[in-house]
Amino acid sequence: MSKKNSENYEPINEYDVTLDAVKSVMEKYSKFKNDVNQKTIFLGFDGYIDSLYSLVRKRDSAEKWVKMESMKEFATRINDAAGSSCNVERVLKKNIAGGCAPNTGRSTSHLGANTIICGALGYPEINPLFLDYPDNVSHYSITNPGTTAAYEFNDGKVMTTDFGNINGITWDLIMERIPRDQFIELIEESNAIAQGHWALVPNMNNFWEHLCEDIFPNLSNSKEKVFLVDAADMKKRKNKPINEMLKILQKVDEWMPAALAMNDKETADIAKVLSAEDSMFEKKNIRPIKSREDYYDFNKRLNEVLGLSYIITHDPHFATITTKNNHYWVTEGYTSKPKFTTAAGDHFTGGILMGLVCGLDPAESLVIGNAETAIFVRTGVSVSPKELERFINEYMSYILTDRTDFQL
Repeated sequence: MSKKNSENYEPINEYDVTLDAVKSVMEKYSKFKNDVNQKTIFLGFDGYIDSLYSLVRKRDSAEKWVKMESMKEFATRINDAAGSSCNVERVLKKNIAGGCAPNTGRSTSHLGANTIICGALGYPEINPLFLDYPDNVSHYSITNPGTTAAYEFNDGKVMTTDFGNINGITWDLIMERIPRDQFIELIEESNAIAQGHWALVPNMNNFWEHLCEDIFPNLSNSKEKVFLVDAADMKKRKNKPINEMLKILQKVDEWMPAALAMNDKETADIAKVLSAEDSMFEKKNIRPIKSREDYYDFNKRLNEVLGLSYIITHDPHFATITTKNNHYWVTEGYTSKPKFTTAAGDHFTGGILMGLVCGLDPAESLVIGNAETAIFVRTGVSVSPKELERFINEYMSYILTDRTDFQL
């Protein structure tokens, strides 16, 4: 990290530890790189075939065209056609195995961790897209995958998904595919368990109840693990199941350190739900998020109510992590022109999981998660520890300048 970049960075708020966290990660990186290979991550229980598209604004010829750059432009096109019809051309970027488990697994496995992916990967035969992983990945399939068409823009993405197969996943089906004793062994040998996407898997609350009642009591080392939940877009879920999810997550936290991970919009959704009249929690200082400044300390206030081991928020510009006693902010290496956005959040999950299980402190773990995301949105590639280290060495320059590049 250059001295000039360090001197030019101004902390965003009182919780901003970006500079110190990046420096300490660089000092500890050799140990982190060695520790990663000794860890095992269990991921479940989803799976999708994701088709990633750009949308065409204007086409001049078979070879020459201009893409839609913003979600607002797409919305305007649809709105202007209301009452009639329209055609929007899409250009395929790639087909890829998607979902929280497959995408996070791509991150953790390329970093070097032994990775167990348990989800909707194809049944009775696993779809070949889910087999395009390093040799340190084990697959356990429950059912056939969902399908997603993702339209990517510079400022976000629109994902349209068929959840039919995902909606059919039950605890009984999981136990039918993986016998209980074998399932306990898989969890026993894992250093972390990541579950997602909560809002998109309707039976997830029930899965966690069974984990707490049937699986966790049979573990010899539950306190040594991390249980991370990716909440996902909760707008289609009612307040009651969201409240219930948080209550069950508190139960999980009694067995092992639990982490609730959300993006900025999902954090705002939680704020809205918990400040509503039907909230199951004491409101204290919980209020709706209305500005960027509200994110500075929201999770700190939220965890005074929930009392979880970790609450995490990530955004293209920043990430925060809150423990039961502390709250940290780390600025992200933002780019205004991302090449890929679908699976970026899952790469953040993979990075922060590896930081936490390899002994980095919470703020340092944010640096790993942010770096994984920043590389992915620029390249669409899950990287090795060597490539990750190279980005972290330049981390501050990506904050101070809107750099769209990262050479693999």
